[in-house]
Amino acid sequence: MRARYRFAEWTLAADADARFVGECLDCGERCADTSSADEAQGWCLQHAGLTGDRRFQMKGIQSFTAYMTNAAVDGAPPAT
Repeated sequence: MRARYRFAEWTLAADADARFVGECLDCGERCADTSSADEAQGWCLQHAGLTGDRRFQMKGIQSFTAYMTNAAVDGAPPAT
């Protein structure tokens, strides 16, 4: 019996807008996540002014969902 291969094409779709978190690398304190990079940076500057801490990191978070784009065309089983 010969092997039969089916290839599926997948696509990522963003679930929501990106979120940003500013974190102090000196003390570990973090701001609440926000949809604005400017707000996260503003928190870092405010924290620096209040504490004298100087090292910060900002993280951007984006969630995605993967779905099969060609399932109906190729007769591949639907994504679960």
